[in-house]
Amino acid sequence: MDSGPVPSQPPPASEQPEAAQLVLTPHAHTAPQQHAAAGAGVAVAARKDINRLVPHSARVWDYLLGGHDHYEADRDAAEAFRELYPAVAELMAVQQAFRNRAVRYLTQQGVRQFIDIGPGLPSPGREAHAADTHTTARSAAEGTRVVYVDNDPLVIAHARALLTGGPECTVGHVDADLTDTRTVLAGAAQHLDLHQPAAVLLSGVMGHIDDTEEAHAIVRSLMDGLAPGSFLVLSDATTTSAALTKAQDAYNATGAFPYRLRTPTQIAGFFTGLDPVQPGLVPPALWRPGVSPISPANTDARCAVAMTPLSSPGRPTTPSKQLSGEKEPTR
Repeated sequence: MDSGPVPSQPPPASEQPEAAQLVLTPHAHTAPQQHAAAGAGVAVAARKDINRLVPHSARVWDYLLGGHDHYEADRDAAEAFRELYPAVAELMAVQQAFRNRAVRYLTQQGVRQFIDIGPGLPSPGREAHAADTHTTARSAAEGTRVVYVDNDPLVIAHARALLTGGPECTVGHVDADLTDTRTVLAGAAQHLDLHQPAAVLLSGVMGHIDDTEEAHAIVRSLMDGLAPGSFLVLSDATTTSAALTKAQDAYNATGAFPYRLRTPTQIAGFFTGLDPVQPGLVPPALWRPGVSPISPANTDARCAVAMTPLSSPGRPTTPSKQLSGEKEPTR
């Protein structure tokens, strides 16, 4: 979400009018006119739940992707990460681009329902490959419904204020924790018909679950709650770079909510029991890139799209051969 130039720290609440809007510290290159549109309707009440002194992944991501909803702690953490791993912004951008190509592909397959879990902050005005899910879905097919799921107060506040999809795309939001799959699905069912196929989007999210078996179980629970013929769209960063691992360890030590990198094989495990869509598990830039693939092609992340079987008397207990993950040396 874009916001305009304001002081580096918001004024104390006692100095603000009762109807004041939530104001975030912007990046220095923001156009002033963007601030009013971005902040409109975002209640100041959300501020009490926001810790400006500790980096937050959604705000760090926003900064690295050229957004403006971040504080000094987020910028400092992002630049420290970038110093150790210069390709971090590209790593995030290719995952967003993959997600949006997957959304467009799935609309071509007839999918009209998407559940985007952990979407981060909205980003009006960014390049097409980094557009928000509802924007991509709306441009791909009329009648598409998108539900955003998050439990971060800032993300939810912005979702309530700004995520209106217009007549071509209905947008809903659910305030829920990823680990509480029952609440996630129940909330999604308030906006979608879960008796019909839907797609779950998990872009750079599952690393927030430290235990790999628990992370796999969460995804299984989500997919088991959807109709046959539903899809999982998932990407995450990998342990294939010593520099990325070092940068992630340093970030985790800041007091921010930690993030766990996984091997390609562990990421393949999220798709156990699902039918993979070609080309299977690949670096994000290599998933159906079209005529203009985004560089660099071989980033330290893996992604795939897979479908729940139309009939599944007995799902396999190991990843399919196509999604078994490749063994790669750490660089």
